[in-house]
This record gives sequence, C-alpha cells and structure tokens, in this order.
Amino acid sequence: MSPGNHSLISFDQSASLIGGPPGLIPDASAGARRSGNPARREAERMYSGSVLGERMYAAPTTADRSGMQPGEIIPVSVPALPDGIVIRDATRADAAPLEPVIRLADPDNPDGSWRVLPMVIDQSLDPEKPSYVRVVEETSSAALVGGMTALPATWAFTHPMLIGSPNAHIIAGLVACLDSLAVVDQWRGKGVARALVAEAEKAAGSNPAGKLGAAVLYVTHEPELADFYAGLGFTLSPDGIGIPTPTGLICHGPTKGFRFSVKALRTGVQLEPMPTPYGRQLVIRGVLPVPAR
Repeated sequence: MSPGNHSLISFDQSASLIGGPPGLIPDASAGARRSGNPARREAERMYSGSVLGERMYAAPTTADRSGMQPGEIIPVSVPALPDGIVIRDATRADAAPLEPVIRLADPDNPDGSWRVLPMVIDQSLDPEKPSYVRVVEETSSAALVGGMTALPATWAFTHPMLIGSPNAHIIAGLVACLDSLAVVDQWRGKGVARALVAEAEKAAGSNPAGKLGAAVLYVTHEPELADFYAGLGFTLSPDGIGIPTPTGLICHGPTKGFRFSVKALRTGVQLEPMPTPYGRQLVIRGVLPVPAR
C-alpha cells in the first residue's frame, strides 16, 4: 500500500530491546553522572572520556561539539512541492491545528507523541535541543495539511547499558528518529511525504543555529511502507539497530509488527547487516569510537 493512500505515514513505535520507552530529550546535565562499575567507568574514560564523549559534552558550545562528529554531512535535496503549499518551521501557534494532522500518523495510540506536541515544538525552537518540527501549510487558506517531527534517540537515556554513561548523550544526539510524519487525504500522492522526509534528513543532519547534527536517521513504520522508504535511500532493518560501544553492543528495535528503516546522514557512518542476540539488525558503525575489528 502506498503512503499516499494510507493514513499512517510513519510514527515511532519502538522500544529498547533491553531498555525503556522513548521520550523527550532531558537536560544535558543529566549526562554528568558516572557509572558505579569501576571496569565500565574505565572503559568509558578510555573511549568516551579521552576520545569523544566527555570532550563533546564538556565543549562550551554545540559549534565546538560539531567538530567531533563522524565525517561530513551528506547533502540532501528537498523535492519540489506542488503549487499551493509550503513547508516551514513550526511555531508555538501551530500546536493546536497541527495536533489532528500529526495524530493521523498514530490514530489508535492514546499516548502518541501528538499529546506532547507543544513541548516538542518548544524544544524545536531551542537552539540547544536537536528536535525539529515542520508543517505543510496551504497558501490559500493557511490550513496545516501535513507535518513531521524529528527527535533525538532519547531511548538511550533509559537503556540499562547507558545509564550514567556519557555515551547516552552521544547516541541521543547523533541518532535521530523520524518520529511522526503525516499528510491529509487531499494532498497525498503529490510528493509531500517525500519532501517531508527530506526535510527531516536535512534538519537532523545539519547544524542549524549551532545545533548538534545527527549522523543517522531511523524511522519506525508498518511493513507495507518498506518500499517507500527504500525508494528514499533508507535501508530496511526488520529487527532494529545495534550500536557498538566500548562496553558492548547497544540494541534497539521496533515494537512487534513494525519495522525500522535507517539512513546515514554523515560520511563517517557505515550500516552493516549482521545477526545479533535480538535478530538480524543493522549495526551502525561510526557513531562512537571503538577499537578496530
């Protein structure tokens, strides 16, 4: 079934395979806690502390942090839109009219991310928070007819292998999630969803207003949307993703019945399909510095 004929374009239905549910990004100071395990703390010091982690989050500005990212930004071209609509950044005034649109992406979930849309928009306006909200506005009526939200991988903050680790902030910042994407019926099948995905890639992967850009973008979707995302350069990973760290492989997968599709946003990232304890996943190399294989 094509996205143009389906009320669900995408939404985040994912859970850490050994962690907790996704949420919004907490204050950066939360990453200052240290692990109580001496061996793990030493491993974190060797690879996060001296190479990337503590340097990145001790950096005075996000501009300084961006110099420690893997490779260069991969250029993104946003497809041309049909006449009569524009894509723009969301404002606080958009929260109420955007909610029923975003809710199309997750209509049966009473706890969907549409419930916290005002908070997400507030975070998207904060130059220190890697959250992004775009709306599609009909120029003749000023009605909102589509939208997308892209968020950091905040499941990293509750993953048991990352609690107290500076790597939680690195993964949350460098792994972005296309959380919700929806277009109303009358504008489907016109390339609007494709343009919104490109907007998510461009926003998450760049460093606008000093924000720390992501190195990879993933989306959780129904199986019938796999071809849609493959056509946009994403790689399907039915059982989720794995991120190598100095202390082990961090795994994160979709809720049963859904799939992940993943796309690199920077040249230093490699996606490698391989078996893990949780199925065949895409292992994302380059997000964290680890010893050579």
